[in-house]
Amino acid sequence: MKCFRVFFIVALAFVFSSCSGVIGYSVVLWNIQSEDTAIADGTVVPVYVKSNINHEYIIGVPDSKQKLEVPLWMLSEPDSKKNAKKLAERYGEYEHQYAKCVLDGLPIRADKVNTSKQVYRLRKDEIIRALYESEGQVVTNGKENLSGVWLRVLTDDGTTGWCFSHNLRLFTMNADGSVGEGAEEADVQEIDQTLNGFLTQKWYPEYFGTMISRGTIDLDYLNASYGFDTGSDTGTVAIKLSDIDLSYDYEGVTKVSDGVYKFNNMPIQVTVRSPSLISVQHTDSRGMPTSYTFVTLEEDISKVISDEKERREDEFNSLIKLGPDFRSSSYGNLTFASGSSFTWSGYDILVPSVISKSAKGQGSVSIKYFLTSELKNDWDGVLTFKFEGLSREVNFLYKKESDGLRLSNATVSVLSTDPSVQNRISITKSANALVMFFRR
Repeated sequence: MKCFRVFFIVALAFVFSSCSGVIGYSVVLWNIQSEDTAIADGTVVPVYVKSNINHEYIIGVPDSKQKLEVPLWMLSEPDSKKNAKKLAERYGEYEHQYAKCVLDGLPIRADKVNTSKQVYRLRKDEIIRALYESEGQVVTNGKENLSGVWLRVLTDDGTTGWCFSHNLRLFTMNADGSVGEGAEEADVQEIDQTLNGFLTQKWYPEYFGTMISRGTIDLDYLNASYGFDTGSDTGTVAIKLSDIDLSYDYEGVTKVSDGVYKFNNMPIQVTVRSPSLISVQHTDSRGMPTSYTFVTLEEDISKVISDEKERREDEFNSLIKLGPDFRSSSYGNLTFASGSSFTWSGYDILVPSVISKSAKGQGSVSIKYFLTSELKNDWDGVLTFKFEGLSREVNFLYKKESDGLRLSNATVSVLSTDPSVQNRISITKSANALVMFFRR
């Protein structure tokens, strides 16, 4: 379960369901814990904001002026205070009751019938919340009726449904994670919130956050499949970066010390630095350890990628709109076309100092590099030409003018290719670089 931030609200960057005040009251369905706050299931709390973007509520902490962010699934839908109290009473019989699954693949169903649609399959030892019981179809093993009752249950990803209790072991869990009655029989320990927090998060390379905050999206390094998968949901522990692809079958995690966890039967150890930052150490077959830093992100990586692709396409289309034909008496005729293609003739003066003799007069062009602050004063960006017949890139700074296009050859150097960090690029323009002007 993720850790939640307690804060005083001054300004909120959310899409609000309501501008101010209480929008309703909800029942806490799963114990809420933060660094200094614990709210037990069954508690009725005021709800101030619902964010459909972040999938979170902002609630008031009982007997406090503090506010708390919690996932939508942890609360009932906001209603009147009277109705919320009635709902809490309905859940009263199973207040603080959680259950451990003792059968791998045990189904949670849409209805209280053993042939009803499966909405979730439980893993062995998975913990769920028991909300209330209800009469349903008798469950048998083919020979005799099984003992148990139909329970309305909630998983820690927000799935609700019905589960027959024969293969569940009920126990009491308090708001602070400590366990009580039934815990010994269920063989459960106090909940390690740090462990649960990092196991259920999606982890991305640290440089993703740097790229996003700076607006320098390198599509060669930003890939939605890159990151660290803890395996708690997928069953496969994986580290995937630009040139690393490792995976192991998930066999559980053992706590080494506070915030340090060893994945069982694999050479991976995780140190939890904060709820949003972890260090993953992998030891290869030679016994050489390598550490990688991963973070959680609020942004949708697939959308960040699509937005960057759209930005590049829009910028290239602006060149087509400005031209698409540009002519220079000294440097030839340059034409941009749809599909990020170009043709260039009459550039003999640039051969071989800028453009190799083997280059054909056509190819593709991309806009993938980002200018330094110094170059931004005089240039719009970098055009990267890939000539047919030439393996290397040819890069030009460009500036759109009202009557044409200005180009100057630029040097692009890769300073770092470490797969665990963003590719470091240097873009420079020498003092004696050519400055070319092409008229529309």
